[in-house]
Amino acid sequence: MSPIQNESAHREHDPREMLLLSGGKLFQDVGYVQASIQRIASAINAPKGTFYNYFKSKEDLAARLVDRQFEALQESLSRSTAHNASDRLKEHCHFLVMEPPLVEVAPLQLLATLAAEAPAIPVGLTQRIARGTDTWITHVSELISRAQMESGMAPGRDHPRELASLLVTCWYGAIIRRKVEPSLKPIDEFLPFFVRSGVL
Repeated sequence: MSPIQNESAHREHDPREMLLLSGGKLFQDVGYVQASIQRIASAINAPKGTFYNYFKSKEDLAARLVDRQFEALQESLSRSTAHNASDRLKEHCHFLVMEPPLVEVAPLQLLATLAAEAPAIPVGLTQRIARGTDTWITHVSELISRAQMESGMAPGRDHPRELASLLVTCWYGAIIRRKVEPSLKPIDEFLPFFVRSGVL
């Protein structure tokens, strides 16, 4: 059995992991506000009390899911096998539309859904998403800066931080749009733009 299959099998039988998976799916499908603790527990045929054996609150569960998503994004950026920054960025973009390694929702689906609900979710969760997004932008910015140097672009011609922020914002927006337009292929729209602009 491969490590991925091992981890998947472990998650299927671990109540805590099953609750995380149930919460992630519900947050993705109906949003944070509508995903009650009762619904999260019921989805795995567990009594509501089981939830409190593993999490203090719905926010506690959501915070763990948010952390996992940002950990997956960071892992995607750090585990690349590409030799140059441009290819590492392309690999990261492809990762964003692949099946997620940690939660059975699209890598950005959970984050985008929660971010769209920002006025209705706990402030601590909103701040966690904002911090994670800022860190993600910083790492993407560093890769864009390296990609620009590798391609011989003059320093300062394009601002890596602003380009990274634009890319991340576009991804979040595309994920929200894809909920109502499932045929949308964000990678097909954004990669050519960045290639044409000379960033990738």
